[in-house]
Amino acid sequence: MRAQYGSDRTTEKLSMALSWFSIALGVAELAAPRQVARLIGVTPHERTTKTLRAYGAREIASGIGILAEPTEAKWLWSRVGGDAIDLATLGKAAANESTRNGRLSFATAAVMGVTMLDILCAWRLSAVENLDGFQSPLGDEQAITVRAPLEQVELAWVDWCASGHSKLRNDYAVRFEPAPAARGTEVHLSGGGRKGVIREELRRFKQLIETGEIALSDGPSLWRPAQPAGDPDVVKTIAGVL
Repeated sequence: MRAQYGSDRTTEKLSMALSWFSIALGVAELAAPRQVARLIGVTPHERTTKTLRAYGAREIASGIGILAEPTEAKWLWSRVGGDAIDLATLGKAAANESTRNGRLSFATAAVMGVTMLDILCAWRLSAVENLDGFQSPLGDEQAITVRAPLEQVELAWVDWCASGHSKLRNDYAVRFEPAPAARGTEVHLSGGGRKGVIREELRRFKQLIETGEIALSDGPSLWRPAQPAGDPDVVKTIAGVL
């Protein structure tokens, strides 16, 4: 798991690099669309410069989104969509007799290279996002990601058990590890009851740490972590907080 953590830190760095590239390209397309058009081998007609300015605004928006949330895959996938539009536009430009095909080919190859990086980064960030709640492959062990520092989660677990909140039997094992891409802490739990009991225990613990309360469903005899009940005191009593 720790090796995977280091790998995903690399992915986050790639995400940041792509964000700055996106912003730099967007600024160039907005500020100097004619020069960019000539650079890629396209005649800088008015329609071409308008298109490049629109693409520049899109690039800046994507770059800022990635900077704000560098571990969120959605912004990288938005870049992948933009890359597809860019490649289609370059392909259409190739049919124009005034296009300088040598420069256009170089620009197309560059966009394809960046597209591959965007896809790789988006795919890896999507894989990390799926770790927010997951089942460990190690036997009956269940695991979940809590968005809080490891030390805080460890102390909270001690308080959780000492205050009687836990519904587990005593024969359980728990361990804590840093989550990939600095997304919090993985809590791995095995024993102490059936798999369903373990999963519910992890969900209740995660909700309490991240939101300060345990949300419950409203179905008859099916009080489990889902949505808040109307009376906070009822919630706390059923959850074992009171």
